[in-house]
Amino acid sequence: MEMQKTYNRCSKDCACAECEQNDLCSAWVSFVDKHGARKGYAHFDKRVSLEMDSVRDYCMDGTKVAAHGFYPFIHFKKKNLRYGRKGSKKSRNLYYCSHMDRCVYQRYAFLLNYAYNIRAKEEGIDRVATAYRNNLGKNNIDFAKEVFDAIRRMQRCLVIVGDFTDFFDKLEHRYLKQRLCELLGVERLPEDYFAVFQNITRFASWDWEDIVKAAGESINEKGVKKKLNQKETVLTRQQFLDNKQYIRKNTSGVGIPQGSPISAVLANVYMMPFDRTVQEYVAGHGGIYRRYSDDFLIAIPICGEVEAEEHIRHIFSYIHEMDGLIELQEEKTFLYLYEQAQIRAYPSKDPAFIDYLGFWFDGENIRMRPRSITKYYYRMRRKARTIGRSRRLSLHGRHILSRNLYQIYSHSDKQRTFIDYARKARQMMDLHDPETDAVIKRHKQKIAQAIKAGTEPAKHAVKKKDGDGK
Repeated sequence: MEMQKTYNRCSKDCACAECEQNDLCSAWVSFVDKHGARKGYAHFDKRVSLEMDSVRDYCMDGTKVAAHGFYPFIHFKKKNLRYGRKGSKKSRNLYYCSHMDRCVYQRYAFLLNYAYNIRAKEEGIDRVATAYRNNLGKNNIDFAKEVFDAIRRMQRCLVIVGDFTDFFDKLEHRYLKQRLCELLGVERLPEDYFAVFQNITRFASWDWEDIVKAAGESINEKGVKKKLNQKETVLTRQQFLDNKQYIRKNTSGVGIPQGSPISAVLANVYMMPFDRTVQEYVAGHGGIYRRYSDDFLIAIPICGEVEAEEHIRHIFSYIHEMDGLIELQEEKTFLYLYEQAQIRAYPSKDPAFIDYLGFWFDGENIRMRPRSITKYYYRMRRKARTIGRSRRLSLHGRHILSRNLYQIYSHSDKQRTFIDYARKARQMMDLHDPETDAVIKRHKQKIAQAIKAGTEPAKHAVKKKDGDGK
């Protein structure tokens, strides 16, 4: 009880269990315990976290938050490796906020998410949004299994899988503000909430390459990111002041930075009217609707193609009503028909499978997405070979233990690994997937082989000439 009162700056005499705010206060303690650790990256301010009493006090003081000066985000363009695919790499815009800003965003993300969870239950959409929820107690295995089981129970159904284009980049600010006011039950946002809203929408950012230049380093230097992250701040105060011309501000009226602690809950709040409308229609016809951030899946029973076309017309009319607020990515939107334990493309009736939350479902069998396994092998081998090439020595001459690698890429009691995830998926979903079986059974052997491969000479090394010059 003492810790709960301390975490919540509470001076009430009554016991926590007797207070009407007990659920909120208890949830805040759990949130800090789970998300309060300090981050290792360097930014424009020193590293702080919600584990620090002074930081929690600051973030919970609305007057201080209303006057808080936010630093620019650090902006990266992250290239997604197309594991197992040929072609160009797709890039994503990612933004990292400063350490104190992160704590402020975390506090208000917690408050908004708490209010969202209550409202979502009241409006019958609590199970619709599955991304970034802290009250569902489930993961992607549970969510995918729920959807696939629901489809199986429908003897014949239409399935719509869709994706919204540049979702976070296109959130309209005025509409988002209206939804926040509606959630909080106010006509105008309180000053502290408005300060947070203003700085997450009209956010400033500083490109990583320009930061490296301002720090007097070269972007082409190997390990420059690690070098700057070892500093107390990524720039000195003078370097920051001398190079402020690199700061860019979002004045477009749309978009929030993907990667901030509050962006996910803002996206869920933004989508509440759409989720409510679609859920009422789909549930009213005995179907299921789930949305994971910018991806959604709808499965709805049908008797024939006439009924399927009617459902398609209704559902897409709701999407068109959101024109200017969200945009459907047509090339990632697919229609399927489930019947006789088979998934077929609609209307062509060609054999197909549903790709959902990292799993493939063909109507009968479920497999783990092959790209997920390829990604696991790629990362494991790269890390293992790096250890092998370094002769198991760190840059400071310390011995690197193989067990550290096994804790990341094999089973671990300290953290959930990909192997733990694959085992749980195989057990819960009764996977019929030789690739998943193989990675579970042989992963330790593969790790050992990868470490050994790193110690061997490069395959394409230049051969030494013999005495005759051959």
